[in-house]
Parts: sequence; C-alpha cells; structure tokens
Amino acid sequence: MFGLDYSWLLDPVYQRWLLRGIVTTLELAALSSAVAVIAGFLGALVLSLRIWWIDAVLEPFVELFRNTPPLLQMLFFYFTLTQLGFRVEDPVTGLTVPLFSAFACAAISLSLFGAALCIEVFRSGLEAVPKATREAARSLGYGRWKLFANVELPIATRIALPSLANVLTNLFKTTSQASVIAVPELMYYAGQIYNDTFRTLEVMTFVLVIYVVLVSILAGAMNLLERALAFPGYGKGS
Repeated sequence: MFGLDYSWLLDPVYQRWLLRGIVTTLELAALSSAVAVIAGFLGALVLSLRIWWIDAVLEPFVELFRNTPPLLQMLFFYFTLTQLGFRVEDPVTGLTVPLFSAFACAAISLSLFGAALCIEVFRSGLEAVPKATREAARSLGYGRWKLFANVELPIATRIALPSLANVLTNLFKTTSQASVIAVPELMYYAGQIYNDTFRTLEVMTFVLVIYVVLVSILAGAMNLLERALAFPGYGKGS
C-alpha cells in the first residue's frame, strides 16, 4: 500500500552495519548505565552524610547535568576537551588528535548525565525510608553503618527501582544522540543506509522496531528484578 521496499535488508554490507550499530549501542548503554548507577548510589550515600563541603560540590553537579540537554553535554565534551588541551600526537601521522574518541566522549557525557539522575533517584529512596523504622532499628542497638546496610539500603533500593528503571530506559534511548558526534551506533548506521538507498521510511521504521525490542527487554528485566526483590510493604510486594 505504501510501496515499501525492504530489499536493502538482503545486502550483507547493510546487515553488518546494523549489527555493528546494535553492538555499539549496547556497549555504550551498558557502560554509561553501569557508571551512572554506581556513581549515583555513591553520590546519594555521600549526600546522606550531610557534609557541607561535599554537598557544595555534588549539588551543583546534579543541577548542572540534570537541567541541561544531554546532547549539549555530549557536544561540549567532544568539541571542548580538545581545545582545553586534551589531545595527543599520533605517532604514525605526526598529527594532533583528540585524547578521547567520540565513543569515549559519548560514554563520559551519558555517564555523568545518568549519574546526576541516579543520585536523585537513590537519594529520594533513602529519604523515603520511614523514620519510625530507623528509630526502631536504633532502639535495637544498630549503629550508623549497620542501620544503613541492613535497614535503609534494602528498603531504599526497592523504593528506588521503578524510578531507576525509567532513568536507565531513557539513558538507553539517549544513546541515539551519539550519532551527532559520529559514534558508529545504530542511528549513525541508519543514516548511512538511508542516504545510500533513499528508503528513509523503511529504514527508520526498522530501526524503530529494533529500539522497541531492545528497550522492552531492558524494561522487562527491570520489572523482573523489582518483583524478585519485592517484600511486603515495598515495591511490587506491597
């Protein structure tokens, strides 16, 4: 009905491009997500200590990366770091090249963007732990770190999981913006293919389906994790 033509999918070159794009997308998403979760958790933990000079550093970091577009952050790292002196000399050509590759710049920017969001997610989870629960644990003789490890952390994690799932799925989708700085991920190769074939509708529809499948798998995995960790009163165990 729409005159769709998917014969380009039979081309081995385009098949390799799509496979490489998917692999690079998964690598970028996995790396930035792992760093974001770890940094977010540690950042929220440090902020819970209420040390003024740490707050003075982390609070502006969170506001900066949470309130600016991730694409702008990516472009900043890619174009600005070289001008700030982050460059080296290629021993083969003798030319000056950026110290960080496009993939590294994308991973750094996405990790920091995700970390800022994860800090807020974990901090809100810690703050949502009932005060009565903390007081009951202290009355049983729990010290500060035992209280955190055995009471606050398990409850806060379950409270934070739904919001964390939203952050990770959004971070996965944001990897598509890395094509702007020539990271060879899925959207980058999609652009190469429709520039070659002029089948923009078909290529974009196919890539859309790929993203739906990949993000649905991630969302399903987070849902299973939430169910597995649930206990009465929190998460899906409520």
